[in-house]
Amino acid sequence: MSAAAADSSPPLTATAGTADDYCGSADSPASTIVGKVERGCYNVRVDGYSKTKETRNGSYVSYLASTDFVVGGQPWRIKYYPNGYNQSSTGQVSIYVARVGGVDVVLHADVQIDLVARHGYSAAAPPETEFAGRYRYTFLPDSSFGFPCFISTEKLDKSPCIKDDGFTIRCDITVEGPPFVVAVKPSSALGWHLGDLLGDTETADVAVDVGVGGGEKTTFAAHRYVLAARSLVFKAQLFGPLKVDNGAAIRVDDMRADVFRAFLHFIYTDELPPGVIDGNDNDEAAIMAQHLLVAADKYDLPRLKLICESKLSKSLDVGTAATTLALAEQHGCHDLKEVVLRFIKLPSNMEAVKCSDGFKHLLESCPSIHQDLKSRHILS
Repeated sequence: MSAAAADSSPPLTATAGTADDYCGSADSPASTIVGKVERGCYNVRVDGYSKTKETRNGSYVSYLASTDFVVGGQPWRIKYYPNGYNQSSTGQVSIYVARVGGVDVVLHADVQIDLVARHGYSAAAPPETEFAGRYRYTFLPDSSFGFPCFISTEKLDKSPCIKDDGFTIRCDITVEGPPFVVAVKPSSALGWHLGDLLGDTETADVAVDVGVGGGEKTTFAAHRYVLAARSLVFKAQLFGPLKVDNGAAIRVDDMRADVFRAFLHFIYTDELPPGVIDGNDNDEAAIMAQHLLVAADKYDLPRLKLICESKLSKSLDVGTAATTLALAEQHGCHDLKEVVLRFIKLPSNMEAVKCSDGFKHLLESCPSIHQDLKSRHILS
């Protein structure tokens, strides 16, 4: 709803309050900015109240307006209709908030209007208010919205808000503006570009021979600066005091080739290949997650380690609980360890887990876990 403009100069004007009147003391700011939301609290003093009541009723007639104030980078104004905004609000005081011009965009605003009942307040003694009204409205430039029947003239005449033939309107307005920025997508193409280097033998400058024990080796082409940037272990092998000679291959003797392939993909892209730990075969995916967790711990890739912990916690059952707990204990996975201990503690799981072969192996391979099991009353 748009309030009509005045057809003549009002006999009295409302003035914006001084800094001492704003929501506390003079030291408190008129507005604060949090993200894209700005809040302003403004007080408007109406003097000569009895004289303002001579103003005629109705749109396209007269109203009293405050000076402009700025919230959200846009000017605003409080409009006071002493005898109502229109014929249907005769005998009422109408109060509106108007957005004055500004940029041609919509602004969402939460507005609260109060009449101050006690004067001379400070930050230590906030104002007492009466007849509060609140609304949320989407403002266009040069639009206004408010209360056509905020309070009856009869009630206002008898209220403690009137003092020295005047009263104070308090307006608290919170404006949500558009971002006014060019949005940047959260994702980046960096991973795709680095992923294009994966397996590129023309630009690769280091070889990695991968295999378990003395078995057959699989050689992977890689880029020494990519490996060094992603892993301090690789950096030491490639550029440290004991670095491999130029032209010599890095040897990885404790990892399967399929595990290293997924591991190398993560180094280049920060993601695992689709289906590696989220495939249809949950058992195979869990085993792969175990191997990758060990690799992530050895080569200091905390994000990959966390991804594997998440997978193992989701695929937990009585058959894998003990093995997973041993893995968590050996590789410092504190959150995963806590999840498994809570899982074993459940009455429906405890006996089944304790009877498993993995539990016996856990007790033998991880003596340090005994105290945790006893504190949870899993072991006596």
